[in-house]
Amino acid sequence: MKRFLTGALISTAVFAVGGFAQPAAAFADAAPYADRAVRFAPPPDFESVPVPSVDLSEQSHLTPVAAYVRNRGREEQLSIFVLMEPFDGPLGGFEATVENDLRAQIDGLFVSKKTLTRLPNGMPAYWLKLAYGEGFSSMQEYLYAAIDGRRGIAVAVSGRLGVIDEEKAKDALKNLAVVLYP
Repeated sequence: MKRFLTGALISTAVFAVGGFAQPAAAFADAAPYADRAVRFAPPPDFESVPVPSVDLSEQSHLTPVAAYVRNRGREEQLSIFVLMEPFDGPLGGFEATVENDLRAQIDGLFVSKKTLTRLPNGMPAYWLKLAYGEGFSSMQEYLYAAIDGRRGIAVAVSGRLGVIDEEKAKDALKNLAVVLYP
């Protein structure tokens, strides 16, 4: 089974070939994702995409735990993914792992921005701006990488180049909160 790393891989590989694609009836209003250390509420114009439940303790790579889409199937489609993997190292180590794995999986990946920042609730995180693909399939992705002491968390928004920019991405991900795992 091919590793899922971020929304970049999922949005291009999964939605393009219909991996998570479901009939319209399978999509629902966006339900927030919440567990003991992570909370994310997508913007109201996004729909939830069904994601199979997984036991993260059995995973060794970033695995989707929630997915959302706006304008499904259209050129202006935006996708948001909440991905997690077991990780108990430092934040910089998790960011390096995510970036290295992405470079190994996506030909022509360009990381144009990597900034140590804070999430809206004050938790340290990295903000990455990624681009990949060519011509009409060029994609732009923005990603927060954070840790909760037990897991690495990546929350990404992606869309075609020109459909999403940094301001829209930050607005789409503004309701992300991560705390240390209790």
